[in-house]
Amino acid sequence: LVKYNTYHKENTKAWKQDISKFENWLYDENEDTWTCAAGQKLLFRYESRSTTESGYEIVTRNYRSMSCEGCPLKERCTKAQGDREIKVSKEYLRLKQQAREQLKRENGHALSVRRMHEPESVFGQIKNNRGFRRFLLRGLPKVSLEVGWLSLAHNLLKKAARAKIALQG
Repeated sequence: LVKYNTYHKENTKAWKQDISKFENWLYDENEDTWTCAAGQKLLFRYESRSTTESGYEIVTRNYRSMSCEGCPLKERCTKAQGDREIKVSKEYLRLKQQAREQLKRENGHALSVRRMHEPESVFGQIKNNRGFRRFLLRGLPKVSLEVGWLSLAHNLLKKAARAKIALQG
């Protein structure tokens, strides 16, 4: 169970009171509108699709307010000159909500803590003890190969250390 990028920030008082974050606004599913802190509705305009480098397709819904002219909260809400626009991936919001619910459960928290101790220590050992700071090769296939060799070397060195302890003991 992996925490998403903004998990800890979203739990802070500053994040929850930040009116520029559309996650703190009200969403009306029936009208498909977002309502900002000033009560201005942002209406759906269009949907766009993009594909990440790994081939994952992202569907983004674009919303814009009718008019932010004269809004007393505009300076705290956006730096844009015109009306406020937001781009929302409903799938991303759904996945974040799902992860948030899992992490808030008792067993979810235990799993995330366990995850921190298991692989994270290996990365720390590889970086600190083995002096690995950056990949020498470029491109996903080559980097995957380099990670494989690095993991193999790490595991063989661990096995050798255990064998040495067993012989001494």
